Amino acid sequence: MTDVQKSFDELISLAIQREEEAYGFYMKAAEYAELPSSKQLLKELAKQEEGHKKKLQSALGGGVCETFSCATIEEFEGHDLSRYLIEIPLESGSSSQDILIVAIKREEGARDFYKSLSELTTSTSHRTVFESLAKEEQNHKDRLESIYDEQIQPWM
Repeated sequence: MTDVQKSFDELISLAIQREEEAYGFYMKAAEYAELPSSKQLLKELAKQEEGHKKKLQSALGGGVCETFSCATIEEFEGHDLSRYLIEIPLESGSSSQDILIVAIKREEGARDFYKSLSELTTSTSHRTVFESLAKEEQNHKDRLESIYDEQIQPWM
């Protein structure tokens, strides 16, 4: 495995870890949700994040790291892909508004990360996987923004 492939391997492994964290985040947020509809949505999002993890594990096992178009470590680093996977902490005692804002930012980062990977892979099947993941993360973001608009800022 080349250094570039190893770097992508580490990045995909980090993305898997972030999907695991997203699952835990949504399950914990569901425990604190006041409305049954919010609780249901958060559990549904958690389940989908678990599905994302499985897709990433499958891609990793399927040799996805050999399909990226970066030829050098410098080129890989130039894409700064890890910026999309930063951990956004949630303080204990966070309000519903805080939880939604963090969730929206996490989904936005995940969407941008998968979109970037879809543009870098030379494999059509892997491109489809990453495009699908980006679309699902966008759908999560849209749903969370809708809840935010309805529950946090209904006057807008």
